[in-house]
Amino acid sequence: MEAKLPLEIRLVFPEQMSESRNGSLCHDSDYIVIDFAAVGRSNINTYLERVEGNEKPCKEILLNSPDNLAHAEMLRWQNLVGVFYETDTLDTLIHGFERILDGELWMSRKLVYEYVHFYRRRQCAKTSPYYTKLTKREQQIIKLLGDGASNTEIADSLFVSENTVKAHLHNAFKKIKVKNRLQALLWVKNNVASNEFIE
Repeated sequence: MEAKLPLEIRLVFPEQMSESRNGSLCHDSDYIVIDFAAVGRSNINTYLERVEGNEKPCKEILLNSPDNLAHAEMLRWQNLVGVFYETDTLDTLIHGFERILDGELWMSRKLVYEYVHFYRRRQCAKTSPYYTKLTKREQQIIKLLGDGASNTEIADSLFVSENTVKAHLHNAFKKIKVKNRLQALLWVKNNVASNEFIE
């Protein structure tokens, strides 16, 4: 991987994951790559407990994930940007890592669908206080994003430029503490009550 990508990889063994303090695994790192098969479930559970609530977690990438890993289990990963399976080839890994380094997510469409489907089924009875911290325009834009609208569709709907939409989304993402569109869409489904969508 290091030979083919602009990466410097530092190996951490499962025992170190269990012993390290919260956040120390991510010190001076942009990503943490976890070999699901090598680490084992108990160490993964320990890791997830330690990083929960960490103010500056690094982005997580899973390698050698089982093909049948339940989506409910995947929801525990709050900073997941990539999932690679046991059956993926080296070429798939290289291509996926290139996309991730370009700021994209790398997950199967099935997994993304299951994430979105899971949250769409959840009924949010009360709107999060973070939503009230958004400006009226940010609220409009984040709700349209929650309905699945693209930046172009949002811009057309609100009669603004796409650059304006991007700027508002950037500010909204910081306020609601998400890092990308998928996380924002899921956040809307889980934190904005359905009555907010009634004009």
